[in-house]
Amino acid sequence: MRRLLAATMTLALAATVAPPVLADEAASLGQPANNPWSTVQAWETAIVERVVDGDTVIVNDEVTGAQSRVRLLGINAPEKPTTKKPGNCGGEQASQWLTALLPVGTRVRLLSSDRASTGKKKRPQRVVLAYNEKTGDFDQDVAWGMAERGWGLWFTVPSEASMSSLYRAAIEGAQANRRGMWEPQLCGAIEQPDASLSLRISRGNGNVADETVTIRNTGGTTVDLTGWMLRDAGNAGWYTFPGGSVLTPGDYRTVHTGKGRDRRPTGHDVYRDRKKELYVDPGTEPNLVGDGAYLLDRAGNYRSWREYPCTERCAADDGAGTLLIEDLSLGKKKGVTRAQTQFIRLANRGATKLCLDGYRMDTQGLTYWFPSGTCLAPGATFTLHGGDRKNWSKVTYLDRKKPMFYLTGSAQIVSDRDQVLAERLW
Repeated sequence: MRRLLAATMTLALAATVAPPVLADEAASLGQPANNPWSTVQAWETAIVERVVDGDTVIVNDEVTGAQSRVRLLGINAPEKPTTKKPGNCGGEQASQWLTALLPVGTRVRLLSSDRASTGKKKRPQRVVLAYNEKTGDFDQDVAWGMAERGWGLWFTVPSEASMSSLYRAAIEGAQANRRGMWEPQLCGAIEQPDASLSLRISRGNGNVADETVTIRNTGGTTVDLTGWMLRDAGNAGWYTFPGGSVLTPGDYRTVHTGKGRDRRPTGHDVYRDRKKELYVDPGTEPNLVGDGAYLLDRAGNYRSWREYPCTERCAADDGAGTLLIEDLSLGKKKGVTRAQTQFIRLANRGATKLCLDGYRMDTQGLTYWFPSGTCLAPGATFTLHGGDRKNWSKVTYLDRKKPMFYLTGSAQIVSDRDQVLAERLW
C-alpha cells in the first residue's frame, strides 16, 4: 500500500510541481510573465540525501560536498511525528509527498535573496528547485508543489518575501478545493459539523498587550470549543480552549496574545500568556508578509481560518459597501477642547448585523482598533469621540488628550485584512 501511495504521488506531482509559468492561468497565480524566480539569487547546486519532514531536506553541495539541513521558504508543513514529539495530523503525509517529489539523489538548486538567510537552529532558508529532465533546467519549485497539493501553511519571512505571493496563491487554491491538510475529515470524523465560526485578527499596533484574535459563532447552533486549538502559521502560538468554552449563536471569545487573567476585563477574554507578538505588519504584492489565524477541532481538522493581508483574489469583506462614515467633526477651538469635541460616526447600511471585530480606523499617525464585541444592527450607528473622558455604556472615547484629526487629512476604516472599507477626506 505504501509503495502504491508513493507511486501515485510521484505521478501526480510530476504534472503539478512546477509553477505553470506559460499556462493560461499564470496571471491568477500572481506569477511574473517570465521567470518567477528572477528576484532571488541561486547560491548552491546540491544533491538530496534525504527528506526530514514536509518542509526540511538534507542535501550535499555538488561542488564542496558540504552537508546542509535546508528549510523550504514559503510554507510551514505539519510536523512529522517522532519518538520525542507526537507531531501534527498530516505530518506523515506531508513528509511522504516531499519524499516522492525529492527522491534520494535528486539534483536541486538553492535560491534566496540573502545567502546568509537562516531560520530556526541556523538552518539555511532556501527556495528549492528540482531539476527537470524534460526541460533540462531547474524549474520545479518544491514549496510551490507542496502548497498546491495542500501540505503547508503560508509562512513568510520578511527578508525573503519576493516569492511569497506565488506560494499564497497556491495555498489559496488548495484551501478552496480542500486538498491535503485542508481536507475536512483528514484527521477523523468532523465533530459539531454545523459549527460556523469566523476569525478576525487585531494586530494592535505591534503591542503584544493589544494583539487579539476574535472567534465568533456566526451560525444558528451552540458550539463547544473545549479542546479546540487556535494557532498562527508558526509553531509557537498555539492556544487550547479550556473546558466550558461554549459559544451560543452570536457569542464570541477574544484570545489575547499577551498575559492576563481569563474572563477579564469581560467574560469573553482569554490569554495565551506570550511575551512577544505573533502578527507582523503586512507587505504588498509580490513581496507579501503576513500570517493567519487557524482554528482546529480536537481531532486536528482545520475548521476555520483567516489570513492577511488581502490579495487580488480576496473575497469582499462583510463591511464592503455597507459600513459608511456617516459624519465626522474636526472639533471646536484648539488643544484639549478640540480633542474633546471631535468625533467620527459609522453607520451600518446593510441588511444584517455587522460586527467590527478586527476593524480599525487609520488617520494621521493614529490607529484605533475597534474593541471585540462592537456590533451594529442594520441601520445602527457607532460614534467614537475624541478626548480622554471615561467610557460609559452608550459613549466610547478615544482616551487621548491630543486631537485625533488634523485640520486637513483623511480617515479610513480598514478590515483586518487591510481592505479599505470606508474613507472620508477633508
